[in-house]
This record gives sequence, structure tokens and C-alpha cells, in this order.
Amino acid sequence: MTLTLRPDLGDLATIAQLVARVVAVVSLAMLLPALFGLVNGERDAAAVMMFGAALGLLLSGIAELLLPAVDDVSWGEGMVAAGLSWLVAPLVCALPLYASGYFPTFLHAYFDAMSALTCAGLSVLNDLDHLPDALNLWRHLMQFLGGQGIILVVLTFFAGGGGAVGMYAGEAREDKILPNVRRTARFIWRASLVYFVIGGSALTLALIADGMAPGSAAFHATNLFFAAFDTGGFAPRSSSVGYYHSAAVEGVLIVLMVAGALSFALHYRLWQGDAREMRRNLETRVLAISFTLLSTMMFAGLVTELVHEDFVATLRRGLFQMVSAHSGAGFASVPGTLFSSAWGVLAPGALILAMTIGGMSGSTTGGIKAIRLGLVGKQLARVARQVALPRDAVVVSRYHHLTTHVLNPDVARAATMVLLLFGALYLSGTAVGLFYGYPLEESLFESTSAAAGVGLSVGITSPTMPAPLMATYVGQMYLGRLEFISALALMGYVHSMLRGRR
Repeated sequence: MTLTLRPDLGDLATIAQLVARVVAVVSLAMLLPALFGLVNGERDAAAVMMFGAALGLLLSGIAELLLPAVDDVSWGEGMVAAGLSWLVAPLVCALPLYASGYFPTFLHAYFDAMSALTCAGLSVLNDLDHLPDALNLWRHLMQFLGGQGIILVVLTFFAGGGGAVGMYAGEAREDKILPNVRRTARFIWRASLVYFVIGGSALTLALIADGMAPGSAAFHATNLFFAAFDTGGFAPRSSSVGYYHSAAVEGVLIVLMVAGALSFALHYRLWQGDAREMRRNLETRVLAISFTLLSTMMFAGLVTELVHEDFVATLRRGLFQMVSAHSGAGFASVPGTLFSSAWGVLAPGALILAMTIGGMSGSTTGGIKAIRLGLVGKQLARVARQVALPRDAVVVSRYHHLTTHVLNPDVARAATMVLLLFGALYLSGTAVGLFYGYPLEESLFESTSAAAGVGLSVGITSPTMPAPLMATYVGQMYLGRLEFISALALMGYVHSMLRGRR
């Protein structure tokens, strides 16, 4: 079955079946925090988690029974299913959040669910410090699922052929590490579990060394790992990483954030012993340059403003915040209000630029991605060389990204187009913030954080923020996570359906 210019009921049924499988996966995931709540004596929290799981499984089960079996899924149908899944999954994930009573409206719960799955890290939760541990675990588990990719979870067990490739690409993934999508998905999960054992253990030991009880340390370490490696930004407490006052915890988190910002294709090469790829890859080179320049800019601003008590404190907090912003993790070791009230202009500006870029393509981070910045830079350099040479001269530009490539003008144009789309997305959220009376610098900071999936906040995101602004950030998180591709495919599909009815 193919996705036609005027889709029929068969196309719709196929897409609905694929979305139902995503709903089933996220519903099954709710059983883990439900079980944790029962063991932890949090019966109310366990009950709302089981309610969400039961309702989601019921809906997906009905779809499985009523809809025809999926046997031949086209690339286009997989792409549209990915775009729709990322709208439906937060609806299901928000059910237990809203039922818990901690969110005043369903929009608030949907905002946090979308923020968790897209790893944006912004939250409108009013009383995080008194949230039941089971619900806190669910918030962070959603970040783990979303960072890996909810479609990736489905592809680990279901789907094949063109539909699998379409769904995989629709989740803003391009690199096929292994010969087929399913094997690639399984490698990503295996690698993540290995990092979870290592990173979670390191965080647990660091927290115990700082005086936390072993049980609490394991709980906090698990949540922090989910948020760090998947560059999500949620934290078990409202003061984020500043709650721990621990250089050891911050050091482990920096390593995990950097690991999360690297592509899984690069992780695979490193696992195979190919350390040369780290220094040859265009993306790692771009990230090294941008991190160095932006860190210099930020430290110049912090030293000028004399924000922190001494050089060591400035270095520690500045380094952590730059890694957090550039990786898209969104952790804060200082109150977010300091960014706009005490850090001057240069330091917050550096953080904004770092957030716009993000990490590597094929990683858990958001933003424009280093590969696109590198490709646009290569194209500009090629054009500059072309101008200086005779008209009939041919300039060939090469770059290394897992293998050596010749820069194709179409690839450069595509990278430029996505870069411009991200720029428009950042500015659109800024405009809405300005409309509601927030200052330009704060509006730009918060909009960039939402669209790039970072989670750092200067205080605009709150339970009392205007509902249209909240909805704007939800849209930015959605479009930024999917990098527009499958979202535009979904819009085109809906347009085709409406046109077909005329």
C-alpha cells in the first residue's frame, strides 16, 4: 500500500495501526512507575499510573482488533505515522499526570508530557519537590523513551521494510549504524543500557559519598541518568542540579551530557575501537570549535560581571552551564533567574547560541545540529573559492562524517533550509513572548530553549504563563524534536485528505 496524493481509508488504517503500537509501548512503560509506586507505598500515584496504562492499552487493543493487519507499509506512511505518533503519545502519557491532581489543566499535563518525550526539559509543574516518587520516575522515564525515540522502541519489536525506514527517518534519524533499521534500534538500546549501568552506578556512588542514603541515591541517580544521557533536563527537585551542591555529581553529569550529545553512529565506531573517527568527523570538529568560542565568550561575560565569588566557582558553574546548554541537557546548577538578572549580556548570549546549535545528528540532543552548521560552512567556503578562480574551474569540497563525502549542492541546500527553519522557529516563539510583555532577551532565551529541546529557563515557563504561549512552546518542542520532516509530511497528508473530499 502506498501513500497516494489522495489517501484512502486503507492508508488511514495503516497509519492508525502504527500509531496504536506506539500507544501500546508508552502504555506498557507506565507499568514500571506503577509497580514502583506500589512497592514504595504510593498507592494513589500507582493507581493513576495503572489507569493511564489500562486506558492506553485498551485503545491500542481496540485498534489492533478492528483495523486490518499491517503487512505492507510504505516509506510515506511510516513518515506520517511518526509525525502523528509524536502528537498522540504525549496525550496518553499526560493522562496519569493530569489524573494525579498536580496539574490544574490538561494543557499543563500535556505540556510536561510533550516536554518530557521531546527532551525539552521545561516544566509547568507547580510543586515538584512534593511530587510522589512514582510520578517523578514517570517524568524521567518519558525522557528516556523520548530521547531514545518512541518510534525506535516500536521498531525494536515491530515493523520492517519501507515503513520502518520512514518511521525511523520521521523521528529525525538518518544514520543506519547496522544493515537494517531493527538491528540499529537494538544496538542503540544495548548501548544505552550499558551506559545506564556505568553512569547510574557512578552517580549513585557520588550521591552516597555526599551523604545521601543508598535508596534515595539510587532513585536520584536513575532519574538524573535518564535526563543527562538523553539530554532531557528534568531533575528530581525544583532547584535542578543545584540541589545537590556536589562537584562530583556535576562531573559525572558532564560526562553523560557529552555522551548524549554524540551520535550513536560515533558511539558504535568508538565501541569498535575506531578512535580516529572522533577527531576526523566534521561534527566533532564543529562542536570543538563552537564550544571553545562560546565558552570563551561566556567566561568573558562572567568575569566582567563578577557574578560568582571566585575564579574556581566561576569556572565550575560556567563550564557546567555551557555543557548543559550545548548538549541540550538543560540542567541548571544556578537559579535560572540569574541568567537574566546577574549574568549580564555576553554569558546568556553565549548560552543562547549554544542552545541553537545543539549536538550531533543521530544523538539524543536537539537544535540545528553540528553537521548542518558544518555543511553550510563548507558550502560558503566552496563558493568563496569558486569566486576567486576562473569561471570554468570546478571546486570540489569534501568532508568526513563516518566516511568521506563530496559535498553535494543539494545536501548543502537541505542543510541551509533546515537551519533557516530553526531560525524562524526560534523567532516565532520570541515574537509570542514579546506579545505577552516579556523582555526581548528573556523571550529569545525561553523560545530557543523550547525549540531546541534544552530546558534552561529564565522564569517565563511557569504554571501561570499564558495558555497561548504554553501552546506555542508545545508546538516548538514538537517541530524541533522532529526537525520538521515528519511534521510537514503529516500536514501534507491532512491537506491531501481534505482536498480529496472536495
